[in-house]
Amino acid sequence: MLLRNKLVLYFLIVVLVSGVISTIVGIDLINKHIIKRAQNQVRHDLASAWLVYNEKLKDVNDIVQSTSESFCLRDARVAGERDIARRELEKIRIKHDLDMLTLTDKEGFVTVRTRNPYNTGDDQSNDAVVSKALKGESVVATQIVPTEQLKLEGDGLAEQAYSVLKETPKARPTLKKYETSGMMLKAAVPVLDDSGEPLGVLYGGVLVNRNYELVDRIKGIVYKGERYNGKGIGTATIFQWDVRISTNVIESNGNRAIETRVSEEVYREVLENGKSYVGRAFVVNAWYITAYEPIRDYDGKVVGILYVGILEQPYLDMKRDVVSSMIRYLIIAVAVAMIIAFFLGRAITRPITRLVHATEEIPQGNFPSTVEIAADDEIGILSRSFNSMAVRLKQTLDEKDLANEKLRDLNTRYLELLGFVTHELMQPLGVLKGYLIMMQGISPNSALTPEQQKQAVSTMLRNVNMLINMSQTYLQLSKMESGVIEIYKKKLNVYRELILPVMEDRRPQLTARDISFTIENEGKFEGVEVYADPVMLRIVYNNLVTNAIKYGARGKQISFGVKDGGEFYRFNVKNEGEGIPQDKLEAIFEKFVRIEGKSKSKEWGTGLGLYNAREIIKKHGGRIWAESVEGKWANIIFTLPKGE
Repeated sequence: MLLRNKLVLYFLIVVLVSGVISTIVGIDLINKHIIKRAQNQVRHDLASAWLVYNEKLKDVNDIVQSTSESFCLRDARVAGERDIARRELEKIRIKHDLDMLTLTDKEGFVTVRTRNPYNTGDDQSNDAVVSKALKGESVVATQIVPTEQLKLEGDGLAEQAYSVLKETPKARPTLKKYETSGMMLKAAVPVLDDSGEPLGVLYGGVLVNRNYELVDRIKGIVYKGERYNGKGIGTATIFQWDVRISTNVIESNGNRAIETRVSEEVYREVLENGKSYVGRAFVVNAWYITAYEPIRDYDGKVVGILYVGILEQPYLDMKRDVVSSMIRYLIIAVAVAMIIAFFLGRAITRPITRLVHATEEIPQGNFPSTVEIAADDEIGILSRSFNSMAVRLKQTLDEKDLANEKLRDLNTRYLELLGFVTHELMQPLGVLKGYLIMMQGISPNSALTPEQQKQAVSTMLRNVNMLINMSQTYLQLSKMESGVIEIYKKKLNVYRELILPVMEDRRPQLTARDISFTIENEGKFEGVEVYADPVMLRIVYNNLVTNAIKYGARGKQISFGVKDGGEFYRFNVKNEGEGIPQDKLEAIFEKFVRIEGKSKSKEWGTGLGLYNAREIIKKHGGRIWAESVEGKWANIIFTLPKGE
C-alpha cells in the first residue's frame, strides 16, 4: 500500500475511532437522559394518580358522612321507620353512584340494606372498617370484600367482581384459575342521636372491579387524551392483588385488558416486598415506562397495585432520531476528513516518491545522482542520508565483488585439496587394511603369542577402519560442499537391502559392546519399498547405526522402526543410552558438532555423520530430526516419499 494511502487510512481510522467513541458515549448519555426523563415523568404521573384515587376515597367518605348526618335518616331511625330510611338511602346511593349503602344498629347488625333490602340482620361488627365506626371513628379505606359479602350487599356485585384469570406474557405462574372477591372503596361513619349517643353505623362504597370511571379519570387528568401512532400514550390500572380489575390498557382485540395479570418482576417488588417499582415493563402486549405502588387496606396489608404507564415507543423513536442525526454528522465528518487527508498525504509523500524512484534504480545496478529535496524537516534529512548511503553502498559493493572473487578462488582450491587428500589416502589405507587382514593368520612360531598377535592385529585393523571412515566422511563432505553429489534412485527393499547388510557389517562392534538390535513390526518392515539411491541411503543407515553403537549404553539394544505416513514412510533408529540434551536436538545435524558427556568424551568422531545424513535425506525430498529423553534414549527419525 502506498504511503499516501496509509496516511489517509490512518487519518480516517483516528477520525472514525474518535467519532465512534463519541457516538457511543453520546448515545449512552442520551439514553440515560431520555430514560431518566421518562422515569421522572412517570413518577409525577403516579403521584397525580394517587391524588385522583384518594379524592375518590374522600368523595365516598363525604357522601357517607353527610348522609349519616341527614335529618331524614336520623328521624326515620328514631321513629323506627326502616322503610323510610331505606328509600332515602337508596335515593342517595343512586344519586352518587354508590354500589352499596347499608345501615347497622349500635351492635353492628344490619337493619337497612338499600340494594338488597330483604337481606338484613347479619352481623357486620367483625368487619375491619365497620368495627372502627362502631367505636365512634369515621373510617375510609380500600377493602377486599369476599363474594359472600358481595352477594349480601346486592344483586350483581358478586358477578361484577368475578374474574377468570387470563394467560399473560411474563406473569408469575399460578395454579389459580379465577378470582371471586372484589376490591371496594369503602367508608363507615357512626350515626349519632341529638345527644351524641351512637344509634348505629352507616357504611357505603364503590366496587372497583369493572368500574372504569376512576382509571379513565386518572388517564384524562394525567395524559389529557394524548395519542401516539393511534395508541393512547398513557394508561392507568388498578390491580386486585396481581389481577387487573379496572384498566384502560387495551388488548389487541380492542377490549380492556381486565383479568390479565402483572409481570412477575413487578409482583415480587410490589406485592411481596411492598415497594414501589419504576422502570421498563411489559404491559399485556407492549413495553411501557411504568410506575407501580402498593394499595393497602385499613390494616396496612398490601391488597393491590395502582399503576400508571407511558408508552415506551415515543422515547425509543426520539432516541433513534437523535442517534440517526449523530451518525449522519459522523459520515459528513469522515467525508471531509478524507478530502483533507488526501491533499495532506499528497503533499507529504511527493518528495518521498522521488526517493523511492531513486532506490528502485539501485537494485538494477544504477546509482542515480544525488536526490535534492529543499527541506529542513525529517524528509530533507532522509534525502541527505540517502545520498551519503548511496555513495558508501557503491563503494561497499565494489569491495564485496572483489572479496567474493577471492573467496570463490579459495573455496575452489579448498575443495580440490580436500578431494585430492581423501582420494590419495584411500589407496594406501585400503592396501594396509588388506595386509592386516591377512596377518590375522600369522604363524605360531612368531615371537608374540597367538593371542598377542591377534590383539595387535585387531588394534591395527580398528585404527585403519577409523582412518577409512574418516576419509569416506570427508569425501562425502567434499561432494556435499561442491554440490556435485548426485542421486540415482531405484526401487529397493529397505529391510533386505539396507537394514540387514548394515547390521551384518556392524556385528563386531555390536558384539564388543554387548548391544542387541530389534526390528519393530518386522512383518510390515519386510514389505516396505521406496525409490531411493541405495548407496546414499546405505551411508545414512551406516552413520545412524554407528552413532547408535557409539552413544548407546553397553548391554542395551538398538531398534529399527517404520510407520506409514500416507504419502511418505517414517523410519527411525533408536538406541538406549545417555540420550541427547534438548538444546542439542537441532545442532547435532550441523557440521563438526559432537556431543560431549561422561561416556562420549572417549568416542572418536568427525562430527559429520549426521550432517551428511541430513543432506542425503534432503536430496531425496524427506526430512530428518531427533527426539530424546536425556539419560534414557535417543531416536533419529527421517522420512522418505513413497512415490517415484
